[in-house]
Amino acid sequence: MPQVVNKASELLAGLDRGESLPASWYTDPEMTNQEIVKIFRRSWQYVGPTQRLKNIGDFITGYVGGIPVVVVRNDSGLQGFINVCRHRRHEVMKDCGNAKIMQCRYHAWTYDLCGELKAAPRSDREPDFSVADYPLLPIKVETLGPWVFANADQNSKSLDSYFGPLLDIIAESGLDLDSLELWSRDEWDARANWKTMLENYLECYHCPVAHPGFSAAIDVDQDSYKLTPYEWFSSQIGYVRQSALEGSQKVKTYDATGSIKQAQYHLLWPNFTININPGFPNLSVDFWLPNGPNTAKGFSEQYFAPGVDKKWAEELIHFNTQVGLEDDLLTNSVQMGLIGGIPSVGRFLTNSEHLCIHFQKLVVKAMCD
Repeated sequence: MPQVVNKASELLAGLDRGESLPASWYTDPEMTNQEIVKIFRRSWQYVGPTQRLKNIGDFITGYVGGIPVVVVRNDSGLQGFINVCRHRRHEVMKDCGNAKIMQCRYHAWTYDLCGELKAAPRSDREPDFSVADYPLLPIKVETLGPWVFANADQNSKSLDSYFGPLLDIIAESGLDLDSLELWSRDEWDARANWKTMLENYLECYHCPVAHPGFSAAIDVDQDSYKLTPYEWFSSQIGYVRQSALEGSQKVKTYDATGSIKQAQYHLLWPNFTININPGFPNLSVDFWLPNGPNTAKGFSEQYFAPGVDKKWAEELIHFNTQVGLEDDLLTNSVQMGLIGGIPSVGRFLTNSEHLCIHFQKLVVKAMCD
């Protein structure tokens, strides 16, 4: 890592010229280990939707850079804790649900909804033991629209300071975030580095070649499809093709008619993406995580407004799944090229892949901080 730090200015200068990060940044296990500490434990990480936290006792669980976390609604509102028992460090809560207490399933140490330890069997025989000394440890929790995020860095800036302006951009699509309902959540695994996958997500230069269905539905022409980097998020905005609305396109797509005319695709640093497609009000999110240097894992959530036709929803999900499968073929192949290590450095087109460059700069700055 010291060599990486020393080369930060050189790497950033290379990115300005369109030179990509070295292949080793995508294949070296030590790089992945450092990313967990320097990126994922210092950034806002998605935990789950607020609609699963409506009532007192509702809870959701997740991970922040490998740290188990639980978010619960108590009398004070939403509160986050390190989801690790103070006894033997077993995870206290599992999945999501509603509970009156938080009890570890290993030895039944029991915490209230404010994280205070209330019972530890046999501790009354332990000298100098006080339950007050062993509460669940807190973690920062904040919301963005209908989503809950947690941050292990107690000195981090607010979630809103990172992504607040994005909510206004989403509103321009005509979508009312508060009206959306969670339709499904699915986990996935992939055979590529998490950065490889997100850099593919951040450009549509490949769309006319690799995504015939998507390109038939959305105008991906360079002058129509807008890519905009912000400080901590990147946005892609496009519009439905008239031929798709008329049903006259040569390639079969989903029915894109509806109140949403604008397509939006956003990456929130470092690993949360939001996707809005033209048609009936809809939105999907993806949460991307490293799973070693050469594989990734994560989950996807699909949202629709009330009253969606089931057939239409399934059609759009199938459309999105097909685009994802097409992307997997690309990123799997890129990862094999990166593993080979030759050439060590690639070449971006700075007028078509500038969001990739922006993302890589954030990676360099985080890793060299």
